[in-house]
Amino acid sequence: HDVIRSVMLYDNEDGQEVEDDTLYNTLYRFLVLFGVPQRRFLSRKHGKVWRAIDATLLPPKANGCPDMAVFIRDQERFSLSEGSDGRIANARRRLEGMDGAMDLLLSLVSFDPKKRATPLDVINSRFMSVLIEDDAVIDCEDDIVKSYTAYQT
Repeated sequence: HDVIRSVMLYDNEDGQEVEDDTLYNTLYRFLVLFGVPQRRFLSRKHGKVWRAIDATLLPPKANGCPDMAVFIRDQERFSLSEGSDGRIANARRRLEGMDGAMDLLLSLVSFDPKKRATPLDVINSRFMSVLIEDDAVIDCEDDIVKSYTAYQT
C-alpha cells in the first residue's frame, strides 16, 4: 500500500506534494475487484505507477512484501471473478445470469482506455440486445420515448 500511495501525489495550493488518498483508495479497490491488467499500456507515461504495482502486488518480485499478502487476502474476498464475500458472490451470480452483463461490465471498466467500451459498443452489446424493438412494432407520433434502434449501428 505504501509504495503505491507514495506515487500518487498532487500539488496543494501551497505547491507542496500531498498524497491523494482518494485516488490511491480508488485504484487499490479497482485492482482488488477487477485484477491487475496483464498488459502494461502507457508504461512510459505512467511508469511510476506500474513499477509500484509490479513491485508490491505481483509475484515473484513482491514475494515477502506485506502489501502483496494484504492484496491477495483482499482479492480472495472481494475479487469479482472469484471473491468469497457474500455480496461479491451474489453480484457475480447475477451478472453471469444475464446474457452479456459480465462482458459489458468488464469492457466498461477496462484499465486500458483503448479497450474500454464506447457508447456504441454498449448499445450494440449482447446485454442490450433485449431492448431492440421488433420491426413489427408500430410507432406512435405522440410517443416521446426515442427508439433504441435509432441509435443502433
